[in-house]
Amino acid sequence: MIEINLLPEELRVKTKTKSPEREIVTKPAVFSQEQLFIYAIPILLGALVCAHIYFAVVSISKNSQLVTLNRKWIELMPQKKALDEFSNEYSTTSADANLVALLNSKRILWAQKLNKLSLNLPSGVWFNEIKISAKDMIIQGAVISLSKEEVNLINKLLENLKADSEFSRDFVFFELSNVQKEIVGGYDVADFILTGALKAK
Repeated sequence: MIEINLLPEELRVKTKTKSPEREIVTKPAVFSQEQLFIYAIPILLGALVCAHIYFAVVSISKNSQLVTLNRKWIELMPQKKALDEFSNEYSTTSADANLVALLNSKRILWAQKLNKLSLNLPSGVWFNEIKISAKDMIIQGAVISLSKEEVNLINKLLENLKADSEFSRDFVFFELSNVQKEIVGGYDVADFILTGALKAK
């Protein structure tokens, strides 16, 4: 049925209709949320698949490296065995060498000390007797001086021996213990005794 309204436009009763603009605004919003939800699931699944593939590739790579390293380790086993044997032999030899060095460090080289006694002997001084024991060294000697400097010569000998590190290193002390003067053939002769206590070894 056709209805004709002859009233002017301003007098006509307006009916409420749905605004097309509102539909245009609201419908796309609902559609975009649904579309986002629909597209998010495949994207997440794709990311999970890519991560799984990545970690699988990394795991395969690490496993191949491990296999390669194990193969190299097996190939180097004979060399490692030879190196271990050499290290054991070297350790034994080194221990023996250290023991020999320790014994040498504790050993007193008396030939060297007697040579030092001879080299440090002033003119006019001689030795009558040298006694050596495990604890000390006793030197009996005599000195003659036409200028009456017997005591000075003895002190010079003692100072020279103390200043010589190779001679004095094994002694706790080395000192003059006795001096006696006598006349022999019209000359003054001083008999002396030098005593040195050895360090404990």
